Amino acid sequence: MSTLSLFQDIIRSPDEVKVVLDAALVTENLEDTQNRRVLAVVSHKDDWDLTEEGCLFICKYKVGASGGVDELDMQRVFPIYGQFSVVMRQMGRGPVNLRSDMVPKSVLQQPGAVIALSITPAEGFQDDSPLLTFFTHDVKGLGTLVSECRRLKEASDVDANAAIDLASSKTHFSWLKPYFEKNATIAALTSVPQDLRLINQPLLDRLSPSCAGLPGDDHADAQIIKDDWIRRKARTMCRVGKRKLKLRLGTFNVNGKMPSQDLSAWVQGNVNGLRSTKLEKETPELPPMMNISPLSLGEVISNPFNRIFPKKSSPHQTEWDVNQYAIRVDLDNPEDPDLLVLGFQELDLSTEALLYSTGTAREDAWCLAVLAALGEKAVNYEKLVSKQLVGMLLVIFVKKSLQSCFSNIRTCYAGAGILGVMGNKGGTAVRLTFTPPYDDSKSPITSPGSTSLTFVNAHLAAFDEMVDKRNSDFLDLSKRLSFDGFEPLRSSSPVSDTDAGDDRTVVEIPQTPAIGAPLPLSIYETDSLFWMLDLNYRVDVPDTSLRKMLRDEEWPNDTKIEALTRFDQLRKSIRDKKAFHGFKEMPIKHLPTYRFSPGLAMDAMGYDLKRKPAWTDRVLYMHDPLCRVEQLSYTSHPQITMSDHRPVSADFEVDMDIYDTAALNANARKLLNDMHELELENTSGREGLKIQDTYVDFEKISYGTSAERKLSVRNTSKSPCAFRFVPVQIDSPIHPEWLSVHPLTGILLPDEVITITLSVQIDKDIAAILNTRPKDLSATLILHTMMAKDHFISVSGEYQYTCFANKLARLTRLRGAIRAMQSPDDLLPETNAINAPREIMRLVNWMMAHNEHVDGMFLSPANDSQVHIIRECLDTGEAFPFKEQTPDPQIPIAFAATLIAFLNSLTESIIPATLHQRCLDMTNRDEAFELLDELSPAAVNVWISITAFLHFICQRSKEKDLAERIATVLAPVLLRDDSNSFVPPISPLRKKKFLLYFIS
Repeated sequence: MSTLSLFQDIIRSPDEVKVVLDAALVTENLEDTQNRRVLAVVSHKDDWDLTEEGCLFICKYKVGASGGVDELDMQRVFPIYGQFSVVMRQMGRGPVNLRSDMVPKSVLQQPGAVIALSITPAEGFQDDSPLLTFFTHDVKGLGTLVSECRRLKEASDVDANAAIDLASSKTHFSWLKPYFEKNATIAALTSVPQDLRLINQPLLDRLSPSCAGLPGDDHADAQIIKDDWIRRKARTMCRVGKRKLKLRLGTFNVNGKMPSQDLSAWVQGNVNGLRSTKLEKETPELPPMMNISPLSLGEVISNPFNRIFPKKSSPHQTEWDVNQYAIRVDLDNPEDPDLLVLGFQELDLSTEALLYSTGTAREDAWCLAVLAALGEKAVNYEKLVSKQLVGMLLVIFVKKSLQSCFSNIRTCYAGAGILGVMGNKGGTAVRLTFTPPYDDSKSPITSPGSTSLTFVNAHLAAFDEMVDKRNSDFLDLSKRLSFDGFEPLRSSSPVSDTDAGDDRTVVEIPQTPAIGAPLPLSIYETDSLFWMLDLNYRVDVPDTSLRKMLRDEEWPNDTKIEALTRFDQLRKSIRDKKAFHGFKEMPIKHLPTYRFSPGLAMDAMGYDLKRKPAWTDRVLYMHDPLCRVEQLSYTSHPQITMSDHRPVSADFEVDMDIYDTAALNANARKLLNDMHELELENTSGREGLKIQDTYVDFEKISYGTSAERKLSVRNTSKSPCAFRFVPVQIDSPIHPEWLSVHPLTGILLPDEVITITLSVQIDKDIAAILNTRPKDLSATLILHTMMAKDHFISVSGEYQYTCFANKLARLTRLRGAIRAMQSPDDLLPETNAINAPREIMRLVNWMMAHNEHVDGMFLSPANDSQVHIIRECLDTGEAFPFKEQTPDPQIPIAFAATLIAFLNSLTESIIPATLHQRCLDMTNRDEAFELLDELSPAAVNVWISITAFLHFICQRSKEKDLAERIATVLAPVLLRDDSNSFVPPISPLRKKKFLLYFIS
């Protein structure tokens, strides 16, 4: 490709390249090809205010994986205004500080003059980088460049002394901002990885603050919307298939121990990871391991890539949908992981390990143990890469048949321990790219695209109270863990990059010159990111209560763990956006993996009496939306007892696209060209959107129901239009909580139509809000077109008050049926409140009066339409439309189901969570009744009415265990946990026991 073509790939439309010049940077070593540069003058015209601005770009050639030059890296940007100048001098003459001995003879002996040029930025331009001097043989081209710079400088209306910050300017040179954000060029849209923290945010959150009358930064917002659309659209257009890569990840804090047990449960995942509550016996010691070297595991097994797609089952079957089906890359052994990624912590606890490297003996021992754990499958794997920092080791094994698919392997590390730098805490990381195999003569691919995978092994600060330090460690590692911006050499030998010397084959990475070096890659600039850690996050539950819950055999494991992990410090940090925000983690089903004791100082479950149990060993991940990641398993392996931690494993499947990078670039370039009118603020684009109907009426909106309305929006202009919904005020939401709008942003090509869906679904949380507001609902939606006018959409509805989702105290102050209320304040004085909500009494009284059919009540599923009828009668005050002596046994079941739904919808539990622990202390019926004195009068009356009826039907029933079964269902409802409370929950079985005092 020509230099001009390469530069066109990094310039966004409608910017125009005026001059391109090949030059070389003047340094001590002019022979170094790293000094080659491309200088280009770029013009940007704003047709709306008839201005033109120019900029000088300095780019460096980038060598691709194939060894050829196929891309440019942008190094420096100089806006042309004020004191900006380009001064030409003949090499060795004039005031330019150049020595003839700095110029190699091969340069001086070439025909034609050698001209030096020095660039001086504008005086107010904020750029602390050193000034640069170049030389070139292209005298004519240099003259054209200088002339064009002079013209653009005269055209600029910027004050010569103005200080311009290109990253934040909203007036002059704001069109340069996308180049710094790496989100507008062909290369950025196709090959530069997106930051996962940014790309996983909702598109609306990435746009500038905006509201009615304050459109925000329309240029930047339109660019973001366009880039997101092009990135997804271009990939879809060139996708020819999908492949599925299976990963097995593991994390293990080995507490300084050498391997002494069989690791097959952890490495192969063939043993159930759920731990018994009883102390387990020690696993037998590891038998003598085979003398296997990770560098000599035999011949590579057969290549499975010849059979990619399954055969059609019939001649009438259509072609496989390449956008839907992902085929395993290894069809010979599909159950085995294709990549085995293991993270070790506390590999070496010796004091000298903190001061100097102690060799690779421990790494070798653990790698050998992993291969031994693979058993007969070990011959199919080989070590691909490892990275060690003192006690942290990250090692990756790959199937031999897939080794050639991995390339661009990079490693890095960062300490976060003593003094913030020592390697007893910190992280190691490995980044690699995987190119899926593809062999199809009908759709050949000449430049296959790849998917990047990044793995981080980390160890954060210990001790319960150090949660802020752990959060800080995570943020620090997120900044410091980065990969050098180079193209590493390809090698079939494993990469070993430890802090100690290593006499095995090593891929030497050349040092990139400081001047013009590519920007490093963050660990987040990848398609998928996995963290395997000893996080050391603890559980904010008192030690005694925690151990009591763990050993409570009456409490099912899943329920127990779900209740306890609500107090997990990591989950709190994620919820509060203090650490690991945006990461995913499969729900934990295994018991705490820390801390176990091999001695006498342990409890009945084997946990150390001096250290509170916790889920410190975790696996978290995030991924680009274009790279689907599915977690298949997440478990611990308590049978491996050599350490005070238990290892944890997680299985994943990663779906990745098969596409041609040349086609991807071509698609993106075509889409950019087609969209370039989006940047123009012309008359035809300012009236581009037409909405079919700007008034939407949902009419009556009721609890437990949903409704949808659709709007048709058409682009009637001749240019693309980007749109977004904006709020009325800058600090208000775009739409009320009872309304949903999809999509909130988008882009429409000329004459394209999009359907915007407005939906209402009133659940108990929304109903709890609307029950305290006026019944007339209204909202104004503002559809803003970039660089154009706003469209206003009126939405209205009438909310139907419901007795569901209220407080007991409010229900006792109702004058009658809640649907008859004219305003939310139409209530009785507190002094005139009734004893209990009449809705609950109506339900209980009807069931008491119609007790012929009690079988199945509270236990069998109800008819939804019957429940809806009963709920409407409670809200309106109308009589229940059922016969006095109904023969239908489903009617009592519907009443029972309505009562459960009513109790679940209350904004407070009948017995609050603060009293749940006291329920454990009750030993008989009399003590249980005494606890009711702590409740409000309304709660006491509700409790007695319901339990009296339950006692009645249990006495009438012939089923001996009916009370047990009903208590199992109703105890969690009447003693509901508070998700916002920090009170430790109690076992559902203990709740049931308390309820049984009243009904059995």
